[in-house]
Amino acid sequence: MLQKSKHHLFYSLVPSFIGEMGILWREKGQSITVAHILLPNRTKAMADLIRCMYPDAVYTSTALLDRFGRQLHDYLSGVPVQFSLELLEVGQCSEFQKSVLMKAREIPRGMVASYGRLAELIGAPGAARAVGTALAKNPFPLILPCHRVVRSTGSVGQFGGGTDLKRTLLKLEGVLFDDHDRVNPSSSWNGEQA
Repeated sequence: MLQKSKHHLFYSLVPSFIGEMGILWREKGQSITVAHILLPNRTKAMADLIRCMYPDAVYTSTALLDRFGRQLHDYLSGVPVQFSLELLEVGQCSEFQKSVLMKAREIPRGMVASYGRLAELIGAPGAARAVGTALAKNPFPLILPCHRVVRSTGSVGQFGGGTDLKRTLLKLEGVLFDDHDRVNPSSSWNGEQA
């Protein structure tokens, strides 16, 4: 059981080969919810970044958060992980963003979809740019795999952790690339369940 606290926001740190990640979370009654997952920062230590962005956040953890952190670590070690959405504060996302993120979650490991195809799959053809914006504001990277969405040309496109990290994550998952560093068409997902 969680103890009563005057603090509203907490954070935990997860070491990985890509750098230290941050998990921001809150107590909700007798449980916790994850508010944000922060990818490694190239210029600042994660704890320092969190203290700048969220000065009232307190560093601590719970057994549940430790398990969640181990899942992230396992994923980044190449282990296929099926993340639960149960802990995520998805209510902070707009309905459009939720539809984009939930559809991105359906993209199988080792596959990608284009921004335009994802827009079509959520019933918003022509909204590729809006899909990109929704993905750019993803509060739960890796859990809701926005990195699996690429440009229609096969180039990886933008990513909060940088294009090199996006490419690394895709390769870790088994996405194939051609000699021009574009996603091989054989790794494209058309929207059908795997």
